[in-house]
Amino acid sequence: MIEEGTVEDLPLHELGLLRGAVEGCDTRYFGSLLALDRHACLMLRAGLIALIPAGMQRDDECQFYEATAAGREFYAAHLSGLDERAKGRASSWRDHPQLAAAARALGRMLDAVERRADSAGIHNAIN
Repeated sequence: MIEEGTVEDLPLHELGLLRGAVEGCDTRYFGSLLALDRHACLMLRAGLIALIPAGMQRDDECQFYEATAAGREFYAAHLSGLDERAKGRASSWRDHPQLAAAARALGRMLDAVERRADSAGIHNAIN
């Protein structure tokens, strides 16, 4: 439960990375690429995205990450049928009901991945 006056911590940038990767442009929903790798770490560990091998020829605009089958399944379950308001940078999605709900679902998934990694003694590493 979120206390009144506080802002819910949603993984909006991680959701933006996944959404962009599924839609064919992994960086589309980012204003800056400075923290892209930090946002990708748990997503990689969760198996929702994968690194694009250097030099790989692509038929889309993804530069660094591509969606996996699990990432496309998450997108289909939580992000299909987005309305016209679902545009702009990921950081602006907090007030969009479907995007906020998808971010909450993604947050629960990433928390579970992080807990498994912590219990296995894996810290700041990508499996």
